[in-house]
Amino acid sequence: MLLVQPALADREHDRGNSHDDLYDARQRGDILPLPKILDMIGFQAGDRILEIEFEEDDGIPIYEIYFINSSGHRGELHVNAATGEILQDRKDD
Repeated sequence: MLLVQPALADREHDRGNSHDDLYDARQRGDILPLPKILDMIGFQAGDRILEIEFEEDDGIPIYEIYFINSSGHRGELHVNAATGEILQDRKDD
């Protein structure tokens, strides 16, 4: 089971990233379904997702994916939710 939550500013609607906004963006086709994103970026069976957040940065919809890989290292990916492009890839050693 995956948990996706919008990243919130002081109030949920200040940045327009409520759960309804996320659902509406998905229904309009503005963002890709999360399972497709995970497939595109190559998540493996041994990787464990800790949390997924959704936010917009300069109008770009972004999934922030926090995980532990099969080797036990923590990581964070920022992925363009519209295209699947990896924008940032951080891994702890």
